[in-house]
Parts: sequence; structure tokens; C-alpha cells
Amino acid sequence: MTRIKICPNCTTEYFPHIERCADCGAVLLTPEENKKMQEEKKRCMDKSLENTVVVREGSLKWMDELYNVLIGSNIPCGVHTDAGCKKGCCGDTYRLLVSSENAERANERIEEHCAKLHPELQTSREMMSQGKCPACASPVSDDAVECLDCGLTLLIIEDK
Repeated sequence: MTRIKICPNCTTEYFPHIERCADCGAVLLTPEENKKMQEEKKRCMDKSLENTVVVREGSLKWMDELYNVLIGSNIPCGVHTDAGCKKGCCGDTYRLLVSSENAERANERIEEHCAKLHPELQTSREMMSQGKCPACASPVSDDAVECLDCGLTLLIIEDK
């Protein structure tokens, strides 16, 4: 009997010697491990949220991706929608909610996910913490809005 491995995200089946899903990069599991993980995800999704806080706001696609990241990390969460205006000029607003006691853990997990998607962000933060422009490595002050050498915008100031 040939054992298989299964992707916990997309349920694609693989030969047992393969370690990661070719489509999404998830670590593959045995059927027993996958069943246990899916049951835990379901329990996590069914758990009601109390004392909720908003951890992220954005498009439905982005909130859905982050929702799956948190559920996959056994952090109960939900997505709340505020309808846009009736005229059609304002789109719906989507917010990712977690309980207040899980907020710090959720933010850490989201940051890990973003760092995995965009490893260049960590390099940019490190350069900024050293007082250097992330684009050209020229010295910049802590309160600089723009790099004087290359013109990179370092700080975006939003009007409220």
C-alpha cells in the first residue's frame, strides 16, 4: 500500500517523498494528520468571538487570505463588512476581527505572513533603523519625509 500526503490548504494529493505543495507551498500531511488539522480548523472557525478588535482592514480578497492564515494558525477570527453607499461611489469596507486576547498573536502571525510574501520589507526596515534610505543607502534623518539623494518617499502623511 502506497502512503500519500495531502496539502492541508488545497487538498492536492502527493507521493510520500514530497514535502511541500507545489501550488501553495504548504507542508504536506499524512491523511491522519490532515483530518486532525481540518477538525481543529473547523473548531476554530465555529468558535464565537467576544470583545472583538479590528486587526486589519482592506479588500475582501486580502481579508480572506488573512482569515485563512489566522484560522490555519488556530486563531479564531471573522470578517465584518460595512456596506458602501447606495450611490456606488464608495465600496464595501472589510475588517478582520479577532478577540482582544488574541490580537497580539494575530498581528504577529500576519506580520510573519507579510514578511514571507515580501522579504524586502525587513531589509527596508533594517536600513531605515540604521538611518539609511532603503533605495540608495544614503543617510537620512529619523524625521525625513523624503530621501534627499534619490527622492524616495520615506513617510506618508495622511490628512484626516
